[in-house]
Amino acid sequence: MSLAPSWGAIQVPKIEDKKMLIIMYTDWFGTQERLEERKKEFLKACKETKGIKSTKFYMPHQARYHYAWIIEADSYDSLMEAMQKMTPRDRNEETHASIEIFSEWIE
Repeated sequence: MSLAPSWGAIQVPKIEDKKMLIIMYTDWFGTQERLEERKKEFLKACKETKGIKSTKFYMPHQARYHYAWIIEADSYDSLMEAMQKMTPRDRNEETHASIEIFSEWIE
């Protein structure tokens, strides 16, 4: 699946053909203890999922989001597979998330 066939003279690569960097921003309103539990659960799910190369947890310096997961994966499907292994989120603790996807550009 290609996100866009082309932009002018620049050919956009198909996303499933490249390595991906996925940034998942999230806000957290639960306890620190519950956050640690959720982090461990997500790290375990990612470790058990084929196609996920690395998963790291960061605190962005901008004020928009509390935390960010940075995931290196073979595909977005790998991330979705890992997410299916998670218990459903408590929407009072983890109110929302925003995901950005970057594909490696290989000529």
